[in-house]
Amino acid sequence: MSKKYTFAVSIVLSVLFTFAFLFLTVEIPLRVGYLLKDYFPDLGFQTEAIKAFLNRVRLIGYLCLGTVIALIIIGFAVKGRLAFLGSLTLFLPTFGYFAHSMFFLAGIGILRVLWMTFFDITPELLKLGDIIYVPAIIIMYLFRPLGLDVRIPLSFLFMALGLLILFLGVSAWTFGKIAGKKIIDFWIYRYSRHPQYLGFILWSYGVMLLATFTPFPRGGYFPEPSFPWLISALIIICVGLMEETQMVERYNEYSKYRNNVPFMLPIPNALSNMITFPFRILTRKEFPENRRDVIYIFILYSAIFTGLSLLFLMLKVPLR
Repeated sequence: MSKKYTFAVSIVLSVLFTFAFLFLTVEIPLRVGYLLKDYFPDLGFQTEAIKAFLNRVRLIGYLCLGTVIALIIIGFAVKGRLAFLGSLTLFLPTFGYFAHSMFFLAGIGILRVLWMTFFDITPELLKLGDIIYVPAIIIMYLFRPLGLDVRIPLSFLFMALGLLILFLGVSAWTFGKIAGKKIIDFWIYRYSRHPQYLGFILWSYGVMLLATFTPFPRGGYFPEPSFPWLISALIIICVGLMEETQMVERYNEYSKYRNNVPFMLPIPNALSNMITFPFRILTRKEFPENRRDVIYIFILYSAIFTGLSLLFLMLKVPLR
């Protein structure tokens, strides 16, 4: 298959997958929210802006989703058959497994609905991840001297940035796999080992900010959903770490790639070392090596961010 044809196929598949995936991350929780609205009538789940957006793109979203699901089924079905179609057929099973795994992450959005069941206990539980608002608050305060309220534009900026990074990551991955590469280490993968996960995290962060900053109409109550987002983000990070333990076992050269490229965000080494310091102190390891190490990471950083959020709540920083 020529490079031009491979590039064209990778772009088409990336567009279909990116749109279907991000559409699903919002559509699934919305549908579950409708099922629960009779039990929690005073609670909002999605803002009116998100609902209006879904109404405009729902047909396109389901068409893209249906196409990707068909490719997943074909990918699982062919598994080496129809060899006369060349490398594209060899790629389809890989794409099927990839899309199937990524759609699991789309389902994590249901966590944004399941928090409703904790409301009768106390809505304060939902704020135990409020430390994650700090980056947005810093940006907002930078514009405050100019008299600008950038909360809503900032939400869409994170969503757009996440969409772009996810698309670039899927494009590079698709192009590399069709070309037969074992390790994708070019294009955006030179700056992030997991651009798809990074894009999804940024996208969902923007969705969460939009839900937080947009007042809920008709007098309903909508507590900040920071804790569900925090847990979702940590799950995604742990999925990426688990994948890396498998890649290191499968390909010797992956260790070199891991040592030279940031995990997700291209941040200074000093900041990266500060973030990973708790894990390195606990395990005496530079990187997680097995499932137990990844579980340690999830528990450890959940506790750290929850503790920091308690301190953040004590400061009573206004978000709306």
